[in-house]
Amino acid sequence: MIRQYLTVFLLWVLSCNLMAQYHDYGFEKKFNVPVLDLTAQPLAMPWVGGENSCQLSAIDLNFDNIKDLVVFDRTGNRLKTFINNGAPNTIDYVYAPEYEQYFPPIHDWLFLVDYNNDGIEDIFTYSIAGMSVWRNDSDPVNGIHFTKVKEVLNSLQYESYQNLYVTEVELPGIADVNDDGCPDILVFHILGSYLNLHTNMSKIKYGHCDSLDFERTEHCWGDFYESENSADITLNINCSFSKTSEPMGKEILHVGSTILPLHLDSNGLMDLLIGDTDFPKLIAAFNGGSLQHAHLVQSDTNFPSGTTPVRLFSMPLPSYLDVNNDNLKDLVVSPFDANPYITESRQSLWLYTNNGTSAVPVFEFVKKNFLQDAMIDVGTGAYPVLFDLNGNGKLDLFVANFGFRDTSYYNNGFLYSDFISKISYYMNTGTVSQPAFTLITENFAGLDSLHLRAAYPAFGDIDNDGDIDLIIGEENGALLFLENIAGQGNPLSFAPPQHNYQAIDIGKFSTPQIIDLDGDGLLDLVIGDRRGRLNFFRNTGTLNNPSFNLITDTLGGVLVRDFNTSNYGYATPCFFKDSLGMFKLFAGSESGKIFYYDSISNNLNGTFTLKEQPLLMINEGIRTGVAVGNINNDQYVDMIIGNFSGGLNLYMGKEPELIGIRENEKYACLFKIYPNPASETVNIISYEPIREADYTIEIYNISGRKVFSNGFQPTLNISSLIKGLYILRMTHKTTGKSYNLKLMIY
Repeated sequence: MIRQYLTVFLLWVLSCNLMAQYHDYGFEKKFNVPVLDLTAQPLAMPWVGGENSCQLSAIDLNFDNIKDLVVFDRTGNRLKTFINNGAPNTIDYVYAPEYEQYFPPIHDWLFLVDYNNDGIEDIFTYSIAGMSVWRNDSDPVNGIHFTKVKEVLNSLQYESYQNLYVTEVELPGIADVNDDGCPDILVFHILGSYLNLHTNMSKIKYGHCDSLDFERTEHCWGDFYESENSADITLNINCSFSKTSEPMGKEILHVGSTILPLHLDSNGLMDLLIGDTDFPKLIAAFNGGSLQHAHLVQSDTNFPSGTTPVRLFSMPLPSYLDVNNDNLKDLVVSPFDANPYITESRQSLWLYTNNGTSAVPVFEFVKKNFLQDAMIDVGTGAYPVLFDLNGNGKLDLFVANFGFRDTSYYNNGFLYSDFISKISYYMNTGTVSQPAFTLITENFAGLDSLHLRAAYPAFGDIDNDGDIDLIIGEENGALLFLENIAGQGNPLSFAPPQHNYQAIDIGKFSTPQIIDLDGDGLLDLVIGDRRGRLNFFRNTGTLNNPSFNLITDTLGGVLVRDFNTSNYGYATPCFFKDSLGMFKLFAGSESGKIFYYDSISNNLNGTFTLKEQPLLMINEGIRTGVAVGNINNDQYVDMIIGNFSGGLNLYMGKEPELIGIRENEKYACLFKIYPNPASETVNIISYEPIREADYTIEIYNISGRKVFSNGFQPTLNISSLIKGLYILRMTHKTTGKSYNLKLMIY
């Protein structure tokens, strides 16, 4: 019987490997290819991926008793971890991506707050119309581990426990407001403008802070009102309804704010910093009441006074933590507005160091690009292209963007921002086998003078005169042609731009590639679009006089739209040839997934084969662009991925791996379990949205015997299982599709 179980077990496990065999390509994320800035100084962490709208939190990741850094960028819901080496009075962070895998999926906002007074920070993050809580159960022996303790946090309201309502556009304040040692929660009322206090009742009821037992005790904390159509606040209002009823008497239209409770003066009472939707300033409000009743008595609309005040579009979000290892908390301010088309992105992490004390901080402006100045960060959007511009046999790097925010203005009460696209040119100044990139200009071809948005470059000698011309895609779906009239071997010299080149218009967001796709010796155009499709324009002209004619707007049946997340796809194609001379396609997308297609050569009238999506389970944020080329002259192609946060990630080619169950694979079979190995509980997370009720869980021991079976549970108690190797199997109830992961219990 044991032999029968073992045979079934091995066949079942091996089937995961046999179905897919090897991946066609292998890549390893790398950070060691040097990049120099305009002053020829090396960037400390160029390939980290950029930052846009960030929340910063302190936590000890490596158990050295020094607070490290977690940065959550809501543009693409990207979480990054940095180790703090702890040099006194020094900003001393090093990017450490190996810790990111231990965090559960986060979206919209994140706080790391120690709610149970065990000395380690727990997770508070957005859940639908509220917040969920993950307890930090980490220790030096078992490593980092979070356990979900609240799917939705409740609070006692109107004699019953109800969802503590928070929206994705509201950032609550989590701090010990009443000085009892337990964190309370401040959040604007469901209709806005008035601040609710949800008091943590754990200490009062149970004598400790670990119960997450909240009660709404104030409807109008601080006796103030935030305007529904400006960033202004009104102090000393009549809050007779504060404890007994809802706010009445005003039409409240307020739609979003950020809150940071902190001590700004020496009276020991909790003050506030407030940011507001569509506005660039932070307002400081000072508490002159008591621990029993907050009463804001004074405001500062030029905060911080005495230095450069915060003027950051839009909806500034302050994070309060010690970044320079002087034991004083500093201030980092970043936009929280979810609309990337209005917010600052290139210089969107404003650092203010604390030159005062913990009780009375004095903030001094330092810079607008904290962390960003160590990365490749080109603002909103990053679209890489690899091309050997100077013909020296080394691929250079060009990075276009949606744009840099130029100006912001109001029209009929709504905020708008103008963005201007540029192309950054990084010359490959390394060797054929050891690439290094040096920034030559952030405004290649003087593109900013044309005031384009979403510029996307394609290079090629389309008129066969021996020099390289430039075609640029635009937001409006048209193309711009810059003819190089310099002649072969001469420095670039572009003729006046030709707008609406050959009257090509693919709708919205044209992303061209110049390539002889049909093999007739003439360069064709393939253009991605907002739909997530590819448009094929065959060159029916001559070598010297190209004429591009639309053959199909659904080339190969390619579609990179993720219907679960967006109505659009934003296809960014990169065709390349493999070692056998056959075309392959990697395409970026709105969802961030890289789509991999083959069966392209000699099949332009057919349907390409979608081999993988996302490619190798890579996830680097939303609205990705991808460039493929061999930058180190080995036998494997390399890949650079850009994202909407304006940064790049580098993947160097390597030998392809087996598809199937692999030890320590971060994205095994769509799901991940952690910690692994484990002894008490494991968490199960999915890298794509699922309905938990659709799945069952089974656990099999090494003999193939089922030892556990139940419905899907995000946290699983395994303490009753003996030590050893197991397979955890998740099965979709309707489709029968199964996902198998190794689990080690010790």
